[in-house]
Amino acid sequence: MEMQTEKIIKVLSLNHYIMGHATYQNILEKTFQEHIQEIEFNSLHLPDYFKGDFLGRLLYWLLSKQLPGAHKVDYDFHRFRTELATSFFARRCLERALKNYQPDVLHLHTQAIAYLAAPLLKKFPSVVSIDNTAALLSRDRPFPSPITCRPIVEVERQCFRAADHIITWSERARRSVIDDYGISPTKVTHIHPGVPLELFFGISPQEKSTHSKPRLLFVGNDFVRKGGEDVLAVFMESLSDICELDIVTNASFNLNSTTNVRIHRGIGAFSPEIIKLYTASDIFVMPTHEEVYGIVFTEAMAAGLPCIGTTVMAVPELVQDGVNGFTVKPRDRTALREAILKLINDPNLRLSMGQAGREIAKKQFDAIMNCQQIAKIFAELSAQNKNIDLKE
Repeated sequence: MEMQTEKIIKVLSLNHYIMGHATYQNILEKTFQEHIQEIEFNSLHLPDYFKGDFLGRLLYWLLSKQLPGAHKVDYDFHRFRTELATSFFARRCLERALKNYQPDVLHLHTQAIAYLAAPLLKKFPSVVSIDNTAALLSRDRPFPSPITCRPIVEVERQCFRAADHIITWSERARRSVIDDYGISPTKVTHIHPGVPLELFFGISPQEKSTHSKPRLLFVGNDFVRKGGEDVLAVFMESLSDICELDIVTNASFNLNSTTNVRIHRGIGAFSPEIIKLYTASDIFVMPTHEEVYGIVFTEAMAAGLPCIGTTVMAVPELVQDGVNGFTVKPRDRTALREAILKLINDPNLRLSMGQAGREIAKKQFDAIMNCQQIAKIFAELSAQNKNIDLKE
């Protein structure tokens, strides 16, 4: 990788470390450590700090407490207060770490932990990476979301202005940072979260077309929001005799006795168990009701699986309708069944869409290639001269 400087660039990275963000941080850590030696990637995990900060936990509890009945209209701005409380924690975590470690670049993911860190972002060359914006959420979600998100948009604006560079997971989020927040396009870059493609090299899409009964794969702990109930209902109503279904989730739900359905719990991201399931499957299906990105789609594409997703948020950037799979409207079980049947009844279509998805994954979702792009941003920012004085 061509870098602007030969010195080791020290990066201090703090991650929200929930759901898919934890997976993202794990990929960054592993990729930088094993493949990009020019970057010293020092990763902080917010939950670890949370356990040892009693005062912070107390303040978090007070700020995030929801008033009775407020969940229906959010008149107490519960989401906003909770994110401020999380950002308060993040700043305390960073300040403690900075007493013992002087980085060349600060990296925070996502902006929800960076709201109160603006003074630090101004003192160090800084990168904030995001998967979505409050401005997009205010349009995507029904009332009271527009009211809830209004103050969040304003603190996000200040955060984006304070950071030296913004990395977005999707083109949709990149356009929002530029158009909704007035941030210069020169400081906003779209870089997909990468996938360790080497884990999927042994999976052959050609072999998948020989199964007597095609196997569907659903992955999602948030079972209802990810469309798990829709998949299960469609399968039990009309598909259980012609295909099989594997469900990976830790959610609890009622499942009547039925054949050809297997539930898998306690399976981690990129574990041997999940790779084995990708290898054995023919079709990936997650008709999610809401999904600001969807890393599992990129994993399925790397495995050579045709994907069925929905038309929500950034999913169509990943599942290109008619190319590497199909997108249907959320909760439309008729359209979902038709999309599944198209792939079940046409092995050649499964194969061609799976191969198309794998080619997209090689070009857009390679963890090494994408981290190299991030490393170049770190290198450019590390050359900036900032007055680093935490005593101010």
